[in-house]
Amino acid sequence: MIKRFDLIVLTVADAVRSQAFYKTVFNMEPMSSELGIGVAFGEEKILFQGIGDELRHHALEGSGHISLISDLSAEQLIMHFEQLQVELLEGPVDQGDYVLFVMYDLDRNLIQVKSKKSH
Repeated sequence: MIKRFDLIVLTVADAVRSQAFYKTVFNMEPMSSELGIGVAFGEEKILFQGIGDELRHHALEGSGHISLISDLSAEQLIMHFEQLQVELLEGPVDQGDYVLFVMYDLDRNLIQVKSKKSH
């Protein structure tokens, strides 16, 4: 069902320092984009946000925000989530090439699942 990470967002005290740590310790490539400061390895990305800079759906202190790419269609994901009685915070949301679903995990970590639209 899930084929790879899209991105992981971690709340940190100092994004630049965290970027240097991940480059040094894990040999990840530093990156900057409109999304912010982070690191990349392969197609996966980790973005760093400062305390107080959390996104619209605020992750709780000490928790994460993960965005995943699924190989299932949006319709298949809807059926899957309904079957499992997963409560969605948002979704399906049309994001151009993707359809987005947003939920919490059991520990209230924020999870996004994106399904690529077929053209």
